[in-house]
Amino acid sequence: MTEHIIFLFYISLFVFSTIGYGEVFSRVFNKELLNYNIGFKGLVGFFSLSLISLISSYFFAHNFIHNIILHIIGIIGFILFLVRDKKNKKETKYFTILLLILLIGSYVYKNHDDFPYYHLTYSLNLSENKFIIGTGAFGHGFRTFSSIFYYHSILYMPHIKFYLFHIGTFFILVFFNYIILYNLFKNFKENKINFLYYFKILSIIFINIAFYRISEHGTDRSAQILLLLIFLIFFDLIFFERNQKNISSKINLFLILIFMASSMKAIYYMYLVLVPIIFINKNFLFKFLKKKNILLIIILSLSISGNLITNYFNTGCFLYPAAKTCVGENLWSIPKEEVKKMKIHYEWWSKAGGGPNYKSEIKPEIYVKKFKWVKNWIDRHFFNKVTDTLFGIIFICLLVYFVFKVFSKKKKKSKLNYLKLFITLIIPIIFLIEWFINHPSMRYGGYVLVGLPFFIITSFMLEKLDIKKKKIMIGTIIFVFISLTLFFARNIARLNKEVNFYEYNIKKSPYFYIENVVSENIFDDGNFKVYSTAKNKMCWASKTPCSNFKKIKSEKFFGLNVVYRDK
Repeated sequence: MTEHIIFLFYISLFVFSTIGYGEVFSRVFNKELLNYNIGFKGLVGFFSLSLISLISSYFFAHNFIHNIILHIIGIIGFILFLVRDKKNKKETKYFTILLLILLIGSYVYKNHDDFPYYHLTYSLNLSENKFIIGTGAFGHGFRTFSSIFYYHSILYMPHIKFYLFHIGTFFILVFFNYIILYNLFKNFKENKINFLYYFKILSIIFINIAFYRISEHGTDRSAQILLLLIFLIFFDLIFFERNQKNISSKINLFLILIFMASSMKAIYYMYLVLVPIIFINKNFLFKFLKKKNILLIIILSLSISGNLITNYFNTGCFLYPAAKTCVGENLWSIPKEEVKKMKIHYEWWSKAGGGPNYKSEIKPEIYVKKFKWVKNWIDRHFFNKVTDTLFGIIFICLLVYFVFKVFSKKKKKSKLNYLKLFITLIIPIIFLIEWFINHPSMRYGGYVLVGLPFFIITSFMLEKLDIKKKKIMIGTIIFVFISLTLFFARNIARLNKEVNFYEYNIKKSPYFYIENVVSENIFDDGNFKVYSTAKNKMCWASKTPCSNFKKIKSEKFFGLNVVYRDK
């Protein structure tokens, strides 16, 4: 029981501290953001904490003292949030209820396969050491920077230690749920029952069913959850935003979400192309370029600069594994030929060139070109990973449409605006085509990109139904209830499996499984040590810094340790 109390205490501390940082960030950099609900506050707080963690890692290890101070500030920020407006206390009550409903998702025993390989170790290394230049030398996984690792590193606290290094993805899912629920009931109250209203219903059902398993989120699914919000705000701006006072703050939020998703996975920087489309409306550009946004622009610039510099100090490339971004031949640089080889490898893997039990006979450099991969991708990936998701999406869309159709007496007299539908569809479809051509793995944005066209078409069709407001509310409550119930039920089934199959003693401890591996010292100059594991096991939570590659050397560079492979 004691372990469960500690577990729940720290979850509460971290989530409210994160919201507190969202409040502080909004007060300092853009007060217009104060108008948004507690869910958006949480995401802004997540963004700011990740950035703080990134910058501070160059000066301090994220140890107990560092993190305690950080979260004291966060809790003070949360208190400021509570006292600023009476409605914030009400929001906190509703948010807490939602958190408790979804809390079962935070109980995890078995994490995904990359977790012991580098996700856990990357964050733990930041908690126990200052930033180390050249960590890409430790193994392939250490070359892929993600802000989620930096967020998790500041959750290293007394007693709980690293046992909540999976919770950041859970927080993002909770914040997403609150944002959608808050906006659904706000839109209903304001009688804004339009395309976006139904889009939100479809989105919350999809995320809670498809992304119910937190242990599988990694760095990919959280970014895809943000991608749904990015498109939601994008559609709102180009089609529905008429309140001139909200335009600037909505664009600010839109940009923060893009930069936040990009810091989790660099591939999401491509969605910055949506910004010029918004600014086609010159009034939007004028509103955004007001003086009050200068500080926010500086912070966003600092975010992308920090990400690129950190990537460079990890691998010698600003955007690994893009060989063109590899500059200079530094001591820690990954050789360009290896970078090119790994780029092909990642593309080859995403195009189903190989997996745990198979490997294409065609050489990777040939396989990825001229659509030679398509047939094998269809056999290996489309069936059944894409089709399972596709059938689920179609079922959700049909269910929602026909339930509301039953509530509808007749169609509205206005016809479907096909031009508006085409404009709304064409942009996600372009991104979907790019995904298919270059990196057609579901984890690289596929879940959301495959779903978007269906959600858009269904939402437009629902908008044209003539439904009494009371029945719209009934339908909304039904689908929200189904969404949350299925999330809860699927996690109960998951936990039951983990208890029986993995012998997860959840009554005794809520913590995830950690394999106890034997560490061995592979470098020691008297001031700095590097470890590896015996019998080539994964690092897990062993002594840090832990390298999967055993021949490592180190030197000093402006007070920081630089590691590199001993050739």
